[in-house]
Amino acid sequence: MAAVALVAGSLLSAGAAHADSAPTTPSSTTPATVTADSLTAPQINGVVWTQLIVGNTVYVGGSFTKARPSGSPAGVNEVARSNMLAYDVRTGVLLPAFAPKVNGQVLAIAATADKKHLYIGGDFTKIGTAKRSRVAEIGGTTGNLVGGFDPAASGTVRSIVLRGSYLYLGGSFAKIKGKVRTQIAAVSPKSGSPSSWAPKLAGGQVTSIAISPDGKKVVLGGKFTSTNGYGRSIKSSYSGYGMSAVSRSTGKSMPWPVSKLVQDGGLNAAITSLSSSSAGVVGSGYVYGVGGNLEGAFRADWNGNLVWLEDCHGDTYSSVIVGSIVYTAGHAHYCGNLGGFRESTPTMHYPALAFTMAATQKLTNNGSKNYADFSGKPAPTLLDWFPTMSIGTYTGQSQAAWSVTGNSKYVVYGGEFPTVNGVAQEGLARFAVSSLASNSAGPQASGATFVPSAVSSRAGQVTVSWPSNSDPDNSTLTYTLYRDSDYDHPVTSMTSNSTFYYRPSLQFVDTGVTAGQTYSYRVRATDPFGNSVLGDAISVTVASATTTGYEGAVLQDAPVDFWRLGEGATAQATDSTSRSPLVVSAVSSSGRSVETATPPIIGTGSSYGHSRDESTPAMKSLTIEAWFKAAKGGSGTIVDFGNNATFLSSVVDRSLVLQSNGTLTFGVRNPGRVAVATSKSYADGKWHQAVVTVSTTSMRLYVDGTQVTGKSGTFAMSKAWGYWRVGGDSAWPGPRFFVGSIRDVSVYSSTLSADRVAAHYAAADVNS
Repeated sequence: MAAVALVAGSLLSAGAAHADSAPTTPSSTTPATVTADSLTAPQINGVVWTQLIVGNTVYVGGSFTKARPSGSPAGVNEVARSNMLAYDVRTGVLLPAFAPKVNGQVLAIAATADKKHLYIGGDFTKIGTAKRSRVAEIGGTTGNLVGGFDPAASGTVRSIVLRGSYLYLGGSFAKIKGKVRTQIAAVSPKSGSPSSWAPKLAGGQVTSIAISPDGKKVVLGGKFTSTNGYGRSIKSSYSGYGMSAVSRSTGKSMPWPVSKLVQDGGLNAAITSLSSSSAGVVGSGYVYGVGGNLEGAFRADWNGNLVWLEDCHGDTYSSVIVGSIVYTAGHAHYCGNLGGFRESTPTMHYPALAFTMAATQKLTNNGSKNYADFSGKPAPTLLDWFPTMSIGTYTGQSQAAWSVTGNSKYVVYGGEFPTVNGVAQEGLARFAVSSLASNSAGPQASGATFVPSAVSSRAGQVTVSWPSNSDPDNSTLTYTLYRDSDYDHPVTSMTSNSTFYYRPSLQFVDTGVTAGQTYSYRVRATDPFGNSVLGDAISVTVASATTTGYEGAVLQDAPVDFWRLGEGATAQATDSTSRSPLVVSAVSSSGRSVETATPPIIGTGSSYGHSRDESTPAMKSLTIEAWFKAAKGGSGTIVDFGNNATFLSSVVDRSLVLQSNGTLTFGVRNPGRVAVATSKSYADGKWHQAVVTVSTTSMRLYVDGTQVTGKSGTFAMSKAWGYWRVGGDSAWPGPRFFVGSIRDVSVYSSTLSADRVAAHYAAADVNS
């Protein structure tokens, strides 16, 4: 059967390497995550702050009084647990013997050298009936207090790390066993007596500690504002604001360059966690208002040099390194600067994320003035792993996940969430590698939310398009197209990569049909584990004659989008490819769109259009074609790709603009700003065809079927998210909203040849 399959506007085509629970080519840049399936785990009636896996046991600390099995609602099958519990990581079953009576919340857990006992820290003052001020040693089997160890911290203990002959404590205390130790101390793991090691911290608590493999360096994170007198400096060799490195032998400050870039400290910001391995340190942070600059996570080597940074907007509270992956807990709501999900309305939070340990790209910037600009810094890949956890109410902070840890087989989350993946599961969540999981999380859209569109503009053929599906832990899905519900004889099958935030359109041209007959089409999406969904059907009657003229010439070259703009005063312009309509909006004096039932036609200077669907056209090749007419003095943006649909974009790219003097310009932004311009004015009251083509080696601008300018070089178009805009945006350089008329706008994921550009012009009625 003669046919063609297309992935519209994307490089995410069949065979591309993407990382999830079953990557096609596992590597350090495409590692296999745990699955998104929520496995059984105990539940609690409060909040989990910290977790530690020792062997096959997960120790859990927080603020809660009850535990119950998975599947039991609150108040059913509950047993008493005083701020600590333990369960088997392999089964999710609560360990009945471990039930320490801790009278305050537990914030930190570390194991003794022989793994038989635990050191715990927090806000408590008693273990059972015995007094223990904020830190204690308990048995790993029963949780009973172990005598002898009693540092008697004067304030909260939030971090505990054992290394060699000392136990390192971090928190918001001022004294250990009556001796002045501010926020940080090294104590005997036997008695709790403090050593002479005493770095001088000021301004806030220590939340986290990491020690280098060679034992020479201690890295501190928290809310403190200075270390050994070094504050928030970007010029000094030492910066002690929110994060610092000190000598393990002397406590003196050591160089830690990343602390001059990442600066979260003080009342409104903090480094919230430090997770370490032989490869270095991964840290997380938050900022609210002033006092910090990073919401997200970073990785540094043991010399303190930045390896990567992810600035997903939204606090990150915890992180853990598991092999080639970093898992985080927080409430991210925007990861667009590294090619991830965008801000949504209403705001959606993603409490559990996974990133590569390897740096794979450079950060971009969405232009927001509310966040620090880390553009150009190395960044990891956001992996396709998106379990959901609902917001809890226990702390009153509207959060879900607070803690994450894991090993080579399991990743466990803790917090105050009442549900996981939409199912009741309070406070604890357990995930496993695919060989140990149910692998039941599958494609999400089905039925009426997964319907293809079909058009027939050529005799004897039908073009079927559909949005790719999404799966919470698999990006590579297989799509099977059926005609007339003949499931034994599918029309075609193809694979493509997608995520919930990037669902490129797929397309198939079916030539095995008869002119004049009506057919129905539906699509099945299947993940690597066999989970599948079936969409509803759409019907189409096959054309008896081929569409001719200009429309036929354009459709022959398989555009990604084709907006004819011939509907008159309407709020939405049809896409002739059946992919994404163009939403037409009027414009207020501020530049913000005002969508109405009958806005002005695009091109009056007071209206514009934007593609309904946001996308990231990471194309190696591109063609934009549009027809415009403007009288002398008419000008404005004809087509561009902007990062905003309903306001002037703060970042624009691929801009085709009629300048105030009537000349045409076209430019791309990556790398830098590269543009071409005509010398002739086209603001003459006549219709003109403008076509721009961009490849990795050339940029060409055609007017009325003939190339008028161009440039050779190396061009790489930005992968930033955005919308196609027609008739108005923040042009660079030039006027914003187009004064004149625009019609027949098409976008292609290839470069049209000069012959095809000329053929399009020849097929058009330029007087219409």
